[in-house]
Amino acid sequence: MSEILPDEDGAPPGEELPHSRDRVHDAVSFVLKYVVGLSLIAWMAWSGKLDFSVAASLPAALVVECAALAVLQTLLGALRVRYILAHQGISSGVWQCVLFNCAGILYSAFLPGGISGDAVRAYLFMKAAPGNRGGILGAMFLDRVLGLLSMVTLGLAAALYMSLRLPLMRPYLLAFAALLALLAGGVGLLRYLGARHADHETPFARLGLWRKLERLAAELSIHRYPIAVLGWAVVQSMVIHLMAFAVIYLCSVQSGAGLGFMEVFVATPVGLLVNAIPLSPGGLGIGENAFELLYRAIGGAHGATSFLLARFFLYSPAIVGLVYVVQRLAFRKRK
Repeated sequence: MSEILPDEDGAPPGEELPHSRDRVHDAVSFVLKYVVGLSLIAWMAWSGKLDFSVAASLPAALVVECAALAVLQTLLGALRVRYILAHQGISSGVWQCVLFNCAGILYSAFLPGGISGDAVRAYLFMKAAPGNRGGILGAMFLDRVLGLLSMVTLGLAAALYMSLRLPLMRPYLLAFAALLALLAGGVGLLRYLGARHADHETPFARLGLWRKLERLAAELSIHRYPIAVLGWAVVQSMVIHLMAFAVIYLCSVQSGAGLGFMEVFVATPVGLLVNAIPLSPGGLGIGENAFELLYRAIGGAHGATSFLLARFFLYSPAIVGLVYVVQRLAFRKRK
């Protein structure tokens, strides 16, 4: 197995990533996204949908519980990435995976440049393990897709349970089932295409579209993952998501949402998927609006306040990412 070594060049994450050259465009996009997010937060506060006073009176027990869940979620996320990389023949350290994941959260949620957290993580792993580009890209793709697949599966299970009592939840079943089929079918198609590819000699530009897809799928090496490995990664992702759900539930109770765990359970996957829409940094304001609408639809209240409160804990690993990125920048300047 090729060993991931500490990055020695000290280059800041994202320095060589695409789209980082046009600094003016990045800066404008960065400002506009924050304007959108902060405007939505201000509008919800003005309209009474957000209650900031809840955050000022958090019980110490709640802070400890949510912080512990956030730490455990971060650790398990690192173990999942390490597990997926290991089945590409790439060995990595748990702490290294923690740092790279936290840097990804930082870039995805707070920093300009239009750089996704997955791109930053892929960059960092490729700098640390040269010569494993395809395998690392495939691992990052699987980490993301299997995470989404597990969240949709949990949402489908919760929607099925809730639909027995609330008819308005039944349309969610079709949406979750369709998304589940799309994600699982996409992974299955990539495994099929990668396993079929046999033409390694013809230049990529001369290949037909179907052969190009086969070549790309083969380079990602997803077909080399046994089904059992993919299944275990999904189980790991479910456990990680359940911890995030628990944080949102605890914050919902503190906010007086009036919902039980199952109601929060069924609303959370939809809310988190909407929060991933890249219209503002980390979905700021987007996710709060989504949770407000979802909570009200199932008979609850204060969805925006609940998710804004949970956001502080769910995105707290970005603090570790910030320290790591600053250290890399400082190291590079000393060279």
